[in-house]
Amino acid sequence: MRRLLPSLLMDVILPVATFNILNALGVPTLIAVTAGGVFPLISIARSWIKTRQIEPLGIVVLTFLVLGTAASLISGSVLFALIRGSLLTAVFGLVCLASLLTERTLTFYLMRQIVAAGDPAIVERWNGLWDVQSFRRTQQLVAVVWGLTYVAEAVVRVVMALTFEPTVVVNVSPVIAFVATILLALWTRHVMLASRARREREAAASALAK
Repeated sequence: MRRLLPSLLMDVILPVATFNILNALGVPTLIAVTAGGVFPLISIARSWIKTRQIEPLGIVVLTFLVLGTAASLISGSVLFALIRGSLLTAVFGLVCLASLLTERTLTFYLMRQIVAAGDPAIVERWNGLWDVQSFRRTQQLVAVVWGLTYVAEAVVRVVMALTFEPTVVVNVSPVIAFVATILLALWTRHVMLASRARREREAAASALAK
């Protein structure tokens, strides 16, 4: 949750504030909308400066933001500028669902990245947990819930962009995205802790049986 606070600032507060300020100054809507995209780029750059490496997900986000912003400015489409983040969210959700068909889910790697923080011992232990059926099923459940939630969130935000004025979309859409992420984080934490408690009970029962 502490890691979400910088995201709240860079992905919600500053982009929304930038749009409202520029819009009040009479800056064209397209420029005002796309200007907020600089803050996620700054966030990725800050992470790179801190760790000296860009995570795979960061590379995808960076590429999409740059291409999406360029396409918005070249095409002159305010709508595309409004929904480019939603398209990335939808793609991420679909990739989460598609990863169910692979050896390990995308959520497994994302959580390992957070939990292990580059520690080889923790990485090895986390990899070993995949062989535990209850852990594997929990990871698959998380992938399903993340995928469906992010796809649904993206659909809602695109419908908003097609229905409401840009001012409403810019002010409300990031809040919807951030709230969805917070709820997913809280739910995932609950599910993972429950899974760990279940593994500990099973291990204790197995030890008693011996």
